[in-house]
Amino acid sequence: MAATASAPRNSEFVQSLERGLAVIRAFDNEHPDLTLSDVARVTGLTRAAARRFLLTLVDLGYVRTDGRLFALRPRVLELGYSYLSSLGLPEVALPHMEALVARVHESSSLCVLDGDEIAYVARVPTRRIMTVAITVVVGMGVRMTHARMLGSALAVTQSRGRISARNPRCARGPARDPHAG
Repeated sequence: MAATASAPRNSEFVQSLERGLAVIRAFDNEHPDLTLSDVARVTGLTRAAARRFLLTLVDLGYVRTDGRLFALRPRVLELGYSYLSSLGLPEVALPHMEALVARVHESSSLCVLDGDEIAYVARVPTRRIMTVAITVVVGMGVRMTHARMLGSALAVTQSRGRISARNPRCARGPARDPHAG
């Protein structure tokens, strides 16, 4: 089990909860179905303890069994739902944006369409000698036109009729570079 035996525990620590969560964490993408022996081995619990935890989780609706194999049930998603539902779009997106910036060494912005404006929701700048600073401000809107890069990116998700209804200038087609031949 992943418990740190050498670290002193708070007197309020509930070891049974730790062990029950270890049983749930024993299941993963590569091991969606486990036997009692598998769970005991992965968690470091005795077979008797693993059995008690598994049967309790079955009774609570978090695990199912066919008598030999155990597997998580969708109800286990409830355990993380409270946390996930409290997160906003930026908190969910930022770790992914940070990983992207680290990989491509370019800044990343997250925007959403708000009427005919683009609302910056999050931004992760790249590290350079000189960078463009964009501060995300609630309510900051940028007109979505076909001439702006973010407007173009968001426009591809919209139908031509919807774009034309929002901005008649977009009906004429993409903006052209006046200096291009």
